[in-house]
Amino acid sequence: MTEKTLALIGNQNCGKTTLFNALTGANQYVGNWPGVTVDQVIGKVSKTDWDIVDLPGLYSLSPYSAEEIVSRNFLLSDDYDVIVNIIDATHLERSLSLTLEMLPMGRPMVVALNMTDLLKDEGLDVNAKALSEALGVQVVPISASRGTGLKELLEAIDKAKASDKVGAVYPQSVVQMLGEIGALLGKDANSAQKAFIATSLLQQDKVYLQEYKGSEKLLSEVARGRSAIEREFGTDAEAYFPQARYAYIDRIIPSVVKVASKARLSSVSRKIDNIVTNRWLALPIFAAVIYVIYYLAVTTVGTAATDYANDVVFGEWCTDGANWLLAAAQAPEWLSSLIVDGIIGGVGAVLGFVPQMIVLFFLLSIVEQCGYMTRVAFVLDRLFRKFGLSGRSFIPILIATGCAVPALMSTKSIDNVNEQRITLITTSFLPCSAKLPIMTMIFMAFFPDSTWIAPAVYFLGIFSIAVTGIILKKSSAFQEEVSPFVMELPDYHMPRALNVFRTTYERCKAFIIKAGTIIFATVVVIWFLSNFGFTEDGFGMTEVSDSMLAAFGTAVAFIFVPVGFGTWQASVAVITGLLAKENVVGTLAVLLGLGEVAEDDAGLSQALQGVFPCAVAAFAYLAFNLWSTPCVAALGAMKRQFGSGRWFGFAVTYMLVYAYCLALVVYQLGGLILGQVAFGPFTVVALVILGAFFYLLFRKNRGAAGLQIAARNV
Repeated sequence: MTEKTLALIGNQNCGKTTLFNALTGANQYVGNWPGVTVDQVIGKVSKTDWDIVDLPGLYSLSPYSAEEIVSRNFLLSDDYDVIVNIIDATHLERSLSLTLEMLPMGRPMVVALNMTDLLKDEGLDVNAKALSEALGVQVVPISASRGTGLKELLEAIDKAKASDKVGAVYPQSVVQMLGEIGALLGKDANSAQKAFIATSLLQQDKVYLQEYKGSEKLLSEVARGRSAIEREFGTDAEAYFPQARYAYIDRIIPSVVKVASKARLSSVSRKIDNIVTNRWLALPIFAAVIYVIYYLAVTTVGTAATDYANDVVFGEWCTDGANWLLAAAQAPEWLSSLIVDGIIGGVGAVLGFVPQMIVLFFLLSIVEQCGYMTRVAFVLDRLFRKFGLSGRSFIPILIATGCAVPALMSTKSIDNVNEQRITLITTSFLPCSAKLPIMTMIFMAFFPDSTWIAPAVYFLGIFSIAVTGIILKKSSAFQEEVSPFVMELPDYHMPRALNVFRTTYERCKAFIIKAGTIIFATVVVIWFLSNFGFTEDGFGMTEVSDSMLAAFGTAVAFIFVPVGFGTWQASVAVITGLLAKENVVGTLAVLLGLGEVAEDDAGLSQALQGVFPCAVAAFAYLAFNLWSTPCVAALGAMKRQFGSGRWFGFAVTYMLVYAYCLALVVYQLGGLILGQVAFGPFTVVALVILGAFFYLLFRKNRGAAGLQIAARNV
């Protein structure tokens, strides 16, 4: 087998990465494509001299995202010898559109018909030979996950040829038109580029229109071709080419696919989707799913395990064991206080919530891996588009429920710059794992019997994302059309136990490592500052109310008086929470001795009621911590994605102001309605803020107004 470079391409979730790993083993490396931050994965096919390039998954060669641009540019280059197009045998109609889009490039191609092992379950039988004849290239049935058909695939790659069926996809008049336009592109473009660029120009591709804007003869021929298509086919070129591809797919499918059972074809997945993606039922079902997950994790199963961890593991074993060892070693008072009150009390208060998080992560992993969360993204796309985002933005937001750092990095796939900026600002508005201990602490202390509170927090997060998108899109700085969002709805399937346990383990491990590093360091510093200060006798240990931390907290506490948590302890915890959200619980644990009182909900509630005057104040405190800036690591990722100090500064300012205003409205107006807060000057301020909010929400679109003025001037 001579040296070759293979371009591996296919839709997302078609098994492309699985095939890449099966062909290369561990013989691969990851870099960046020149000029962009999209991963470039190259491997050496086992037992050959072939290189294989794993191109980003996509559904069309139209350039909407950085990944799609990378894949398209590579296919138009001379840097490879064979296209290996992997398609999902269970979703031929969707997969073949990309295949037909690449046929006019005239490059050697092999189609890897993947997931053939699932056809029987779908009640389908695909005739690979008939499909090969229809496409004009070799089609090889494989199962990348099971490693079957790979030998036959390699043999087909070695003998790959270009398709001779382009004329079957498009009528002769269109093929001739593409040739005439391609001939005007000059000698710099190869045959693959000419065919594709001609098609793109006819579809008014902005990239190529800009590149060839000075070629009057070429653009005149393109305009003539567009008019000819409209006359002959009764539609514009943008619609004609995808319609022609799908029409050809419809013609060949009956001879390629045989349905073994109509009952199976109408699969369980489709029946479920008719319900869970229903326009009216989708959001209530989502709320019910979140309710059940948090009810099990926070109220029932998770709480029993957490109570045991707090009462027995940290409340008795760790504390009593540490006291015994310290007493035996005759340790000084300050060391005993540091270990028992600081380290065990602070870190233990955070780790005490791990059992609840295990249950929560376990349930979320099941929901994600069975395919339901993909449906949520699909459903929310309809909602998000109304305020300047798309379902593409929900993917980072979903990832952020685990950790904001990878979520913020994943926004690079959003090609629309303003949609990306809004997504960066709102990605952390749904609670991540670091915020769960704060939620649990407040829920257990002030809302122990209110099972609606967790879904309410999630919907308040979605509400915050929505209003932020609407408000920002009203500004001319954020005016841009939302990019199209195409995604696959994979069939529902039973999650593999190993994958669920691995995901749960990885998330919990990351949380525990963070508790053992950042939170450990923070509680040690908090313990020192809360136990030492300047007295009449000089610098030394003192009461917490006379400590350096109390002095600092008292100096800044006035900022939080209007929002209901103006005590110095709550203020200090908020500030440490800006470094890492887990620090909020760890700081309060050190300052209030939560490790000693958390053995029962009554003790926890009593300790926190000394900090928060009422339940509404506690909820306002939760709101500020949930919707203010994420941890410093996430802020670093956000700054890198913005690539601009000005935009990063705007994002941080917006999140802090939004969180403070939300907490103020919750405390002042919510407390007034519930009779927990008296009417006062800050209530008036809250009403003004609410009025300003409604003005920003419902004001005229500045960008639209500007366009109307420009139109009148023209």
